[in-house]
Amino acid sequence: MLLAITQELKYRHQRAMTKAEKKWMQAVAELGCIVCLEAGFGYVPCCVHHILESGRRKGHLHTIGLCPGHHASGLNTEEVVSRHPWLKEFETRYGTEKELWKKTCDALRG
Repeated sequence: MLLAITQELKYRHQRAMTKAEKKWMQAVAELGCIVCLEAGFGYVPCCVHHILESGRRKGHLHTIGLCPGHHASGLNTEEVVSRHPWLKEFETRYGTEKELWKKTCDALRG
């Protein structure tokens, strides 16, 4: 119960997404996992991950697509490293979130 109240308070101060933000996030979702795309696997369904800066979300326009394996699976194997909780290993292997965001932007520009 306390968790539900805490979550409600957390999101109460956030504003609704703009049309541009919704369009961006839809495009990111349709692009798929940027790590898998860069590795040559083509489209792999993804979760939209908000880039963090100093522990806070940068906003809806600063998002990248990560498949469940690269996002929050908790894996740290030779094949895949999950962003959550292995940030340093993830960035060493695949690049920083900012670098992946730039690659996302480039891929969406065509």
